[in-house]
Amino acid sequence: MKSPHWNLIFAGTSLFYLISLTYRPYPLDFLFKALPILWLMLLVARNAQNNKHLLLLALGFSACGDILLALPLAQGFLLGLGAFLLAQLTYFINFMRFRHWQGWKIAPLTAVAVFALLMLSQLLPQLDSMRLPVLIYMLVICAMASGAILAYKSNPWLLLGAASFLLSDALLAWNYFIQPFDAADHAVMLTYYLAQFGLVNGALRLRA
Repeated sequence: MKSPHWNLIFAGTSLFYLISLTYRPYPLDFLFKALPILWLMLLVARNAQNNKHLLLLALGFSACGDILLALPLAQGFLLGLGAFLLAQLTYFINFMRFRHWQGWKIAPLTAVAVFALLMLSQLLPQLDSMRLPVLIYMLVICAMASGAILAYKSNPWLLLGAASFLLSDALLAWNYFIQPFDAADHAVMLTYYLAQFGLVNGALRLRA
């Protein structure tokens, strides 16, 4: 980002929500969850040049997903999953506009495929009626991560963002479908905010 003060505000709003997780539910907790992403949208609106609209769309879907997952809705998880699927698809479309092939990318692309296979081998027996939605989402987020790898040329932010998003969703899926673990919400949200920050920082540096 252009100004470190703007980065500090993003870090501050993210840290506030991470600390507040201990005290949920509280009034407007869903808004505080989405606030760091809304701040990133403002940063994109001010700083982006050649991929502003797709970035804003991806972040907008992400903010919707944050809110849907935080609200006590009967189908909140499925709706949130759908919003994030659209976010990942938008990121993928954006990154593929800047694809730049280099031979070393075979290794991280292979790592993404191995990650997907390992996660699916653990998740599929546990999913029941959620099998198809989760399978589709897994394919789309892996496509997003692959697009980030292919778009990467001169900065590490996209790789950091893609890897953090994969880790965040893996932790979420493990906690939700396989085995709940202590501090899961904190781990998921920390890696999620890091992922969005990395993807936006990397995307702002992309050039055709």
